[in-house]
Amino acid sequence: MDLTIQEFSKRTGLPPSKLRFYDKKGLLQPFSRSENGYRVYSIEQIHLAKMIDSLRKADIAIQDIRHYTEADEQGKRVILDSWKKDLDKRMESLLAARKFVGGMKVENTQTLMLSKWEKDKFFVWQRFESERSPYPFREHFIKAKRLLEEQGIPCSEQVYLRNEKVTQEKIIGEIGFEVSNSFQLKDTENIRFEKVPPTLFAVMQDCRADDAFLCFSYIQVVIRYGFQPAGNKIERYASIESDTFDYLIPLVN
Repeated sequence: MDLTIQEFSKRTGLPPSKLRFYDKKGLLQPFSRSENGYRVYSIEQIHLAKMIDSLRKADIAIQDIRHYTEADEQGKRVILDSWKKDLDKRMESLLAARKFVGGMKVENTQTLMLSKWEKDKFFVWQRFESERSPYPFREHFIKAKRLLEEQGIPCSEQVYLRNEKVTQEKIIGEIGFEVSNSFQLKDTENIRFEKVPPTLFAVMQDCRADDAFLCFSYIQVVIRYGFQPAGNKIERYASIESDTFDYLIPLVN
């Protein structure tokens, strides 16, 4: 049974303007055209039209919907799994945002902010061991950066630090620099390359390593906002000479 655009609109509940838009985007093209050039749809296209509109309401991109409709059965399964994972991340991000807003106090000037890496980032990490002190790895920042420069690897001015293990006398940690993904560097015992996916962080700003209450402040922040860290904390220094750092607490990755 052939349906005009008006009849198809009534069957699907979608206004003709939206049907024309989906046609223009290549999502839902008419089954045929009449002799005078009007769009003609088929009964079989009703389900497809409703599914496409439902996916748009689920905030799925037009290009992604087009790929789904053109894929075979196995391809559709892969795309659906990808959508589910993406929606799960969005829900986690919204929950983190809700906790952040819920923890804000009008009367307080807070140092905690939200920050998101929108794209993949690439890091080179180098492992060092140091004596326990307020700034145990500062002397290693220069050494770590020099090693990359000697290999001709451009890196960020910012320095990243992850503490791996703390004993009564020693601290073992990784010093990282953001780099391009277009170079070749073999992982060794003390050097490794890492690709970090888009990540949402809670950021404690302008922290000092000689602050005796830093650990307590971190715990209070986690409790106050109800955050569940999704990985290891990262210290981010603006440069190798910086006395302060931002505490990056991963929430969603």
